[in-house]
Order: sequence, then C-alpha cells, then structure tokens
Amino acid sequence: MTQPVINLSRRNFLGATGVLVLGTTLRPAFSSTQTNSFNPNLFVTVHPDNRVEIVSHRSEMGQGIRTAIAQIVADEMDADWNDVSVTQALGDARYGDQNTDGSKSIRINLDRLREAGASARQMLMQAAAAKWDVGIDTLTTEEGQVVHLSEKKRVTYGELSSNAATLVPPKNVQLKNRKDFKFIGKAVPHVDASLISEGQGKFGADIRLPNMVVAVVKRPPALGQQATSVNVPEAVKNDSRFVRVEQLDPTPGAPLFFPVGGVAVVASDTYSAMQFSQMIDIEWSTSDNQSFDSRSFQQDLRSMVESDLPTVHQSGDVDAVFNSSEKVIEHTYETAFLSHAPMEPPVALADVSAEGVKVFAPVQDPQNTQLQIVGWLKVPVESVQVNVTLLGGAFGRKSKPDFVLEAVELSKRLSRPVRVQWSRENDLQYDYFHAPSAQLYKASLNQNGLPSAWLQRAAYPSITSTFAPQAKSPADWELDMGFTKTPYLFENQRMEADGLVAGVRIGWLRSVCNIFQAFGANVFVDELAHEAKVDPIDYRLAMWPEKGLITGPAMPTPPGHEFKIERLRNVLNRARKISNWDTGKAEGRNLGVAVHHSFYSYVATVIEVGSGSESSQVKNAWMVMDCGTYINEDTCRAQMEGAVIFALSLAQMSEISIKNGIVEQDNFDSYRLIRMNQPPNIFVDLVESTEAPAGVGEPGVPPVAPALTNAIFAATGVRHRKLPMSMS
Repeated sequence: MTQPVINLSRRNFLGATGVLVLGTTLRPAFSSTQTNSFNPNLFVTVHPDNRVEIVSHRSEMGQGIRTAIAQIVADEMDADWNDVSVTQALGDARYGDQNTDGSKSIRINLDRLREAGASARQMLMQAAAAKWDVGIDTLTTEEGQVVHLSEKKRVTYGELSSNAATLVPPKNVQLKNRKDFKFIGKAVPHVDASLISEGQGKFGADIRLPNMVVAVVKRPPALGQQATSVNVPEAVKNDSRFVRVEQLDPTPGAPLFFPVGGVAVVASDTYSAMQFSQMIDIEWSTSDNQSFDSRSFQQDLRSMVESDLPTVHQSGDVDAVFNSSEKVIEHTYETAFLSHAPMEPPVALADVSAEGVKVFAPVQDPQNTQLQIVGWLKVPVESVQVNVTLLGGAFGRKSKPDFVLEAVELSKRLSRPVRVQWSRENDLQYDYFHAPSAQLYKASLNQNGLPSAWLQRAAYPSITSTFAPQAKSPADWELDMGFTKTPYLFENQRMEADGLVAGVRIGWLRSVCNIFQAFGANVFVDELAHEAKVDPIDYRLAMWPEKGLITGPAMPTPPGHEFKIERLRNVLNRARKISNWDTGKAEGRNLGVAVHHSFYSYVATVIEVGSGSESSQVKNAWMVMDCGTYINEDTCRAQMEGAVIFALSLAQMSEISIKNGIVEQDNFDSYRLIRMNQPPNIFVDLVESTEAPAGVGEPGVPPVAPALTNAIFAATGVRHRKLPMSMS
C-alpha cells in the first residue's frame, strides 16, 4: 500500500537546527459520517543525538496506546528502540480523530502510522545516498542506521537528520513485509511503565502551576437542582486557606458535557477544600428528577419487554410458529445502572488568561475538550491549548469533559489557575451512568432442539439522551452492539426495542451496550441448549453455518471488518480446547461458556466456578481473542485479564441504585469491585491473524458475565437472570 506524504516541517529552520520532522496526509481512516478528517499531522522527530521522538495523538489510560504507536512507527523506521521516546500530542485538529474511545485507535491509525515511519526511513536513506553518492537501492537500514550493503558503511539517523530535513518528501512509500516486523506483534514493555511504577508518572492531579488554587464542588442531591442559598460559617471564612465559594448552576436542556452544577469551594489545597465543602450549608431548589427511583425504573423496563415494542427487524411469521409449537421457551434478563469508577476521579487544571486558555487534564478526547471550551468561553480555537496527562483509568468517563468546563469557568472567574478535584463520592454519584436494561428472549424448538422461531426484545435508556432532550429509543448503533448484530439469525425472527428517559445522566462505559446484550443472548442460548439436552458449545455450532458473512439487520461494517462466522467458530473451538471443556465436564467441573463479536473482534470465554458453597467463587477463566493484526502481545493479554476482572465486578457486585433522585452508593464500600485477592487464574489465547486490526480494550468484557452465570447454573442448577447477581 502506498500513500502520498507531505512534509509539514519548516525546512529552512529545521535544516539549520539539524532536526528532521515528518508528517503525513492520508485518506480519512474513519467513516465519512464523522466530522473530523485526517489532516496533516506530526508524528516523527529525529534529533541529531539519534533520539527518535514519536508523538502519540491518543490518550494513555493504561491500555498501552503510547507504546503501540511508538512500536508501529519505529518498526517501519527501523529505529533503535533504545533511542525511541514518546511525546504526548496536544489537542489539535491536524491529528484527525483523537478520541481514545471505542477500541479504534489501532484500527483507524495503523496504516497512517506505518506510512509515517516508512516515510522517515526513506528520506533518511535518500540523505545517506546523497552523502555517499550512491544509489538508494544499494542501501538498507537497521537499528537506527543506514547501511551500505556492499561496502558495509554505516551512518546514524542522527547524523543524517540535517540533510534529510532539506529533502523533498517521497510521494510514495514502501511498507515492510509482515515477516520483517521487529516490533509490531511483539511483547514490548510499555514506555511509561518505569515512570509510573516509580511514582513519577504525571496524572491530572500531579500538575502544578504558580498561584493555583483547588476547588471541590458540593453538588445538588438530584440532577437539575441548584443552590438557592449558601451559608459559609465564620470559621471557614476566617481560615487563611479558604479562598471563596462560587455557584455553578446546571445548564438547561440535555446534559451534553456541561457542568452538573453545585457550589464550588475554593481553597489553597485539596484537603482544605474538601473539609470546607463539608462545613458549608446549602439550600437547593426543586427538580423533576427528585422523584426518580431506579427500582421502579427497572420495573418499568421489565414491564415494557413483556408487551410488544417497536419492531426493528422481522422475517417469516414468528407468531404463527409459536402458536403451532409444542415447546416454547421464554425468559427475561436484567442489568442495573453502573458507574465507570476509574481509580483516578475526574480532575482538571485550567488557566484562563488574556493570553489564552491552558488546560491540563486526563481526557480521552482532547479535541472535543478543546471545542467544548471554545463553545463555553466563546474564544478562538487557536487560543485554547489542551494538554493530556496520563489517565488513571477512564472506561469512557473521561471522554465527557464536564469536569474540564468546571475548571475553565472557575479560572475565568478567579483570574488564576484553578484545579477542580472530584472526590470519589462525586465520581460515583454524578457520573454519566451505564444504562440498565431488560431483555426478553423467546424461542420455539423444533424436533432437533434448535430454534424454529425467535423473538427478542430490549428496553433501556439511550445514550442519545445525553445530546437530545427526551430521547428515549435506542439508536441503531446501540442495537448494533450485540442485538441486531448477532450470529443468532433465523428464518422466523423478530427484534423489538424501545427505551425510557432516566432521571440521571446516561453515557457510554467500556463495551457499552454489548455488556447487557451479550448477557441476554448468551444466557438464553445456554438455556435452550439445556432444554435440548445438547452441549452448549455444540448447540451454538449447530446453529451457525460453517463459514460465510453474517449480515442480517446489522449496520454495514467497514471493508475488511465483515462479520465472519468462521472466525467466531474458531475462537469458540479454541476456548473448548484450552479449557479442556469436554474432559472437564466429564470430570464434573463446573464450566460455563459465552462468545461474542464486538468492536470487530471475536472473543470466546470459558469460566470455571467451585461447587456447593463455593459456586460463586471463580476458579479459572479462559479467554480466546481474535482481534486481527495486533501490535503488542503483552498488552492484548493484559487487556483480556483486565476485562475478566472488570466484568466479574459488574456481574457479581457492582450496582448503582437511586432513590428520590439520589445515588445511594458513595464509595467502594457500597459500589463494590473485585479485590486483589479475588480474581481467578486467567489464561489468554491470542489468535495470530493477518486480518485488519480490530478492538482490544473492550471486546473481552461482554462474554464474561454470561459465561459466569452459565457456570454457576452448571454447578447449582440455579439460573441468574439479573446482574449483578445480588439482584437475583
């Protein structure tokens, strides 16, 4: 594959300083429906001292993207890994899509990053050819040097940087053959690992600016309330650490990414601001959301799926088959509200001055953050600089920069740098919550025990309610996450869906709607297999063709990412093998299985639980993932391991409940997560593939919960149809 390359360097200046800077302009690597495009952008700087500086335009939240970007570029450059360093990009439209969300960073950037590295390598070879007055075809590269093939002469990239910077970039570049990869697909240590382990990594709360203060916001009990009176005790007013209080009113309309509102208590340090916020007295206005109750909301969702909903897909005559069938199975599955609960709560430092706006924050999408600030302050985009720190976890929460706007607003009012620090209580109680759901599945079984008709219904609040008031029906892209995009397609089938407006903010969380839609489908199929007295793996394989594309009512997929049933069958068969499924079942081990396709990747999971009183204890988890071409083997394994722990928390214990508009959980004693001594043994099998790269960070989550509940059924005969299992 070849693409045109455009040099963004100021050649005269860079030629004098001896620094080679390259950028690439490529075709858009994303859907034409997206607003951002891949404009010329900066990726590589070669310094005279041989340092190869690679820019990461994506946010690092522990998933290893800074390392992966460096691996890709350095591989095509033939750089010496010891000379490679990574610099974090500012939010800048020239980078194209910078939103580190949706498990798409490698999928949409692999080619353009390879081309950036290959361009650098080719220009360095051209510089060496001119230096030695030889043909470029007599040269090669290795470990940061250009080598003359016959004379064995060598010159470092650093020595060539000044001359290379004066060259006209090549219009076409030659990419490596896969067999020649040195870093891509290998287990390269993360570039940030040492700094983080030594406590030197810079997260949001680690940044300091002269004259800065810290704000903690005391928030209203229910969404939409605002302060009607604020009483600050004299003891607080007279404390030298106290600065002032500022009221932040909620923004009318859809939540968008605007501040949720409250009273900001500003002090000289974080601890003092937190203490003072507990001492002030506030009276609040009323809000329509004060009556919101998650338990009654869940009942409403459950009632919805018990009746007809709007049809999103229909084939054949489902009702006629049901009416004539002797065996019809029907069950309902439910999941609760969830919080992102990243280890690092939201935090942002803003400095709004006459010279412009500077922000330092752990955000997943610096460009959107930049645009939100532009809209909030009504300032030119070029005056806003968004610096991305390391993210201490995110899971989708930090792509919603409401906390940044709070810091920007307060800095504007105080005319000094302000850091807004969310507490854990703020984080859990004022999140953009993952939607709860109810799903009904119904199927009739033929004489072979396979479905002859199939009905599925889903009801949940839509993420689109973040952007449009009163939006309630799931969007097509939400249904595409395991509901309409499904391997369970039949001649007689109907899919129905609808939603309700919640009294809290709804947002996307790691794996999004795949979490509950994979749960409903996989548990129901397990129930059908049990009724048919067929092994759950055999049952799935019997429903699917041997090979071919799965289309049906799903949304179109990008070229190269078609849903191939043979890849789904392969991960399921590999999971069967590595878990010793057949032998284990014969020996009486309690095993459950699930398989799911999401973010264009294929994952199969087998879970083993104990027996009797230990049936809720997960002993082993086997994960098989086919994500196409992957960059860092260790990262992929770590993401699968993390997915198991993340998903077990959601399945067993994590739940957000709301009463009178108030979230009842306020810390990790009430919003519970898996502890360090609780995870099972985890075994990961990566499918080596030449297919296009797909998602890694999210696809491991959806099949874990259904595999767990299926394993518990194997152990106890008790079927958990609600998550977390404490709801059952």
